[in-house]
Parts: sequence; structure tokens; C-alpha cells
Amino acid sequence: MKLPDGWRAALDLLCAPAEPFDDSCFRSVELAWAYPDDVISGEGTRLKGGRFAAKGTRAVYGSLDEETATREVTARKTRLGGRAIISLKDYPRLTYVVAIQAKRCLDFRNAGNNTVLEDILAATGDPADVGPSQEVGTYLVEKGMDAAIFPSVAGSGSNIVVFLDADPPAKVAIRNRDEILAAMKKFAGRIP
Repeated sequence: MKLPDGWRAALDLLCAPAEPFDDSCFRSVELAWAYPDDVISGEGTRLKGGRFAAKGTRAVYGSLDEETATREVTARKTRLGGRAIISLKDYPRLTYVVAIQAKRCLDFRNAGNNTVLEDILAATGDPADVGPSQEVGTYLVEKGMDAAIFPSVAGSGSNIVVFLDADPPAKVAIRNRDEILAAMKKFAGRIP
């Protein structure tokens, strides 16, 4: 897909005031992907793609609040599997607090009343078609963005995507990683 006429100019306007992002977000994962380093590796996105990140792109997602993270899990399940219910085999889930330091973060919440940006948000928010958002994400990385904040498709709230292949990449880390690993080892030691 080629970006429609006017999209580049509108995105350029939104990229111009891009600011650093230095905060924490929430990421919910199923047990199979719960090792802290896997949570922030970007490998799942590289293998499957996602909103704003085409297959082959390493990216990490998070929600700016925990409630949005929970809603996003079911929205993703619907997109990938056609059903919103999280299978019992995917429990327990772990929610991590992820620290992000991005140098240039585009924030779609600053779109204002720009009708072209509203069209972009509508196209990139289609849960059934992530293609337009992936094209936009590729363009954002080309423009030097290492992260983008975008509205949740699962209700109110916002998410962030961090492009790990950006140059330079943002810094992404699990908060309390050492304590989490110590607790995991202690828990594993209780298994007969």
C-alpha cells in the first residue's frame, strides 16, 4: 500500500514537534512469553507484525495504563484468532511495567482537528486491517521516530509502540527485572 495523498504532509506536521518519552507503560503477556527479556525483545512483532509494525520489524508495545493493557489483550486475540475470549490455556498472564526512554515520540493524541490526521487515525485503527498502520509505522521510522503513542482500539486509553530497529533505538527495560528474576527462580525451586 502506498500512503494516500496528503498523509505524508500531515504526518510530517505531527512529527515536527515530536518529543522525548520517558515514562513507564504496562504490557500483559501469557506465561509462555513471560521471561522478562522476551517481553521486550520485539521478537513476537518481528514474527507476526502488529499495529504500526510490519512483520519483520522488531517493536515493543505497551499501554499507558493497566486497564488499557487488559482490554488490548482481548482485542489482539480477536484480530489473530477471531474470538475475543482469552483461552484458559493462556493463563496465568503476567503484567509487566516497562520503562521506555524514546528520543522522538510522535503522539497521535496531538492530532487536533486536522481532518487528514483524523482519516489516518481511522484507517490505522481498523482492528481487522493493520496494513495502513504498518505503512504509517514504516514512514514514521523513516522520519526518525523511535516511538509513537496511538489511541487504543479497545476503548479509551492509549498505547505506545517502540521501534527497536530505529536509529538510534529507544531504551526499553523491565522495571524491577532483577527482583522478578529472583522471584521466578524462587518459584521454580518449589517445583518438584
